[in-house]
Amino acid sequence: MGLMALNRLMSRQREQKQKRNRGRMEANNGWIASFSKRNRSPCRQDVNSHGGKKVRYPMPDLPEDIWRHIHFLLPMQDAARAACLSRSFQSSWKCYPNLTFTNETMCSKENLCKRTTGSNVIRDYNNKIDRVLRNHSGAGVKKLRLEYYVIPCDAEPYHHLTSWLQIAVTPGIEQVHLTLSPKDATFNFPCMLLSETCQGSMQYLHLANLDLHPTFQLGLRTLRTLHLCNVHITEDELGCLLTHSFALAHLRLQYCHDIIRLEIPCLLQRLRFLEVLECSLQVLEINAPNIFRLRLLDFSVQFLLGKSWKMKNLMLNNSCVISYAIDNLPSCAPKVETLTIHSSYEVFSHN
Repeated sequence: MGLMALNRLMSRQREQKQKRNRGRMEANNGWIASFSKRNRSPCRQDVNSHGGKKVRYPMPDLPEDIWRHIHFLLPMQDAARAACLSRSFQSSWKCYPNLTFTNETMCSKENLCKRTTGSNVIRDYNNKIDRVLRNHSGAGVKKLRLEYYVIPCDAEPYHHLTSWLQIAVTPGIEQVHLTLSPKDATFNFPCMLLSETCQGSMQYLHLANLDLHPTFQLGLRTLRTLHLCNVHITEDELGCLLTHSFALAHLRLQYCHDIIRLEIPCLLQRLRFLEVLECSLQVLEINAPNIFRLRLLDFSVQFLLGKSWKMKNLMLNNSCVISYAIDNLPSCAPKVETLTIHSSYEVFSHN
């Protein structure tokens, strides 16, 4: 009798569980049917021409700001395709925030290897970028990554670039990554854009193969990362760029041969990473106290390191750096954990 009672109890529990599951399925089916009915509402359908036929793309009845948020999460290529297929995305495409114009995003794979030899390929590349930016309102841009290629023998090689920057570099922009090709380009970056439009929002600035000549303090108080590669800029002009950049955490200078003497002031309290690579410096003086990692690759620079109590990672590639490290690092940077030294020659005093 005990076994029969147990079986009856287990049978009733299975029936109750099945009944609960059927109730959940009926409720879910009712919700799905209601949601699908709303989706078929004519006011939320996009109609586009495709292959000579009218194609309907039903859109769920969601607020416009949610659709815009979804659109902004897509990579730029997918966001552009969505704007072509759906009217709901056309308006948000005009203020798409992450603009990336590179080989990978703007060119077919078969054209990548032709860029350096064919001016027609470069012209087509520039025309595509121009069409995108002309249809962009300029509002809401957060990130701009642009690889600009100069057309050989072009009488006005930078007329596109100046207008593009004026469209894309707007108040609220956070990142600008601009690279010019070839490396001997002579474009003078418009410093007024940095001063007037984005001094309160810019966090990341990467410039390569161009001229940068600020004559006034730019005051980029939110700038956290600055990378300059093969940029023509003097130490005084760099000072105009760094003045009031108190949030700067990462500074990288590479192939900046116009800088003769570089002083990193103690006012840069948040500077954690400093890289100076092949800049032909004569003097490098570091007074910023909180640098965690330093990379120096400059063979003939006079290196002066102030009190760097937080220095943990140090790489020096310079002449006479071994003797300098023996004489100065124990007192200047006593907490160094990783030290890498390359020295072309040394001069030791005989006592």
